[in-house]
Amino acid sequence: MKSVTPYLYLSLFVFINIINFVDRNILLAFAVDISREFNLSETQWGFLSGGVFLIFYSIFGIFMGLLGDRFNRSKIISVGIVVWSIMTWLTGKAQSFGHLLFARLFIGAGESTLSPNALSILGDLFPKKVSGIISGVYYLGIPIGVSLAFIISGQLGPIFGWRSIFITLGIIGAILGLLVFFLKEPQRGLQETKKNNILEQYSFSQIFTLTKETLRNSRSLMLVIVGAVFLHIPLGAGAFETKWGVEVGFSDDYYKTAFGSMFLVGGIVGAVAGGLLIDILGRIFNRGPMYILTLSYIILTPLIVGYRFIPIDSIFFYICMFFVTVNVTFFYGPVFRAVNELTPFRVKTTMIAVFILSVNLIGMFLGSILPGILIDNFLYSLDKPVTWALVITGSFGIISILCFYLSSFSYKKDLENASN
Repeated sequence: MKSVTPYLYLSLFVFINIINFVDRNILLAFAVDISREFNLSETQWGFLSGGVFLIFYSIFGIFMGLLGDRFNRSKIISVGIVVWSIMTWLTGKAQSFGHLLFARLFIGAGESTLSPNALSILGDLFPKKVSGIISGVYYLGIPIGVSLAFIISGQLGPIFGWRSIFITLGIIGAILGLLVFFLKEPQRGLQETKKNNILEQYSFSQIFTLTKETLRNSRSLMLVIVGAVFLHIPLGAGAFETKWGVEVGFSDDYYKTAFGSMFLVGGIVGAVAGGLLIDILGRIFNRGPMYILTLSYIILTPLIVGYRFIPIDSIFFYICMFFVTVNVTFFYGPVFRAVNELTPFRVKTTMIAVFILSVNLIGMFLGSILPGILIDNFLYSLDKPVTWALVITGSFGIISILCFYLSSFSYKKDLENASN
């Protein structure tokens, strides 16, 4: 029974993460409908779809990480699911831009409870040597959840309308949240080699101090986080993906369905391949998972850039679309393995929350609002303003490759320090 239980937790958290990303991205999938109904500017849409959500998601994530390192993580997740589900329901009832902002804000607060606590629990249940693939499997929630959001929007949106879909998702999520409340939490630090005093509970002050010292003393960990921040700027621009599809000649419903279907395949391949590749090759190369990630992105980057300029009636367009969706999830296994390995177990939940705060409050936030600002103020006179806004935003990913490469030089030394 003990060998089965970790996989039951993993399966449950993957399912919850799928619901999480459906609820988070269903707004993006209905970008054209909602922007038209509420007469939103591109800047307003960027702030609604990403900005306000990410501010609360990131800030509350730190508190949820601190709470998770001290209190019952399962119950924290349960409360979060109920909160974000109620707010998803309220989105379907919104009558103004202000109502949408309010609901989106607290969806971010509710969803901030999930990943720091779920990944921390999984870190207690699975050995570090498979943490890459476990993180990758957990983040299957992204390709499955995002693709379902786009497919639901494209197929069911014209039949039921966007409001009914939000209301239904809210009800389903609230029921799930109530069930998670009764989930048993595993013992902390089960995978640590040093078992002495692992049950001793740290105070908030001790957790904060150890987190700060870990960041200051681990050059690799800092570079991984900075690299992930720059990588999330292009990801944040995904709020404009359906608008870009319409700009280059697709119908709204067709592009949402096509992109969602491709993301279901490519995103799963990226999450699993990234985790497996790092767990296998990370043991072979002395410079760790970030070195492998660097090499992978050198190969992927030309395909990702080319996607915006290839004619949409070419088979190469869809080949590049596949690799774009692979890219979105490929880094999760390597990056979260690095964060897991380079962080003492006592502050693992808090460190994951710090990571999420950084990549979302800076990376995703900038990515979500920058295209709208560029289009409304600088690129509006161009033939394809959304295309150029996404290309400019996407160029920040180059910096992330450099950061991952530099982090590989001190990775082994910092890993040894984290284990002491």
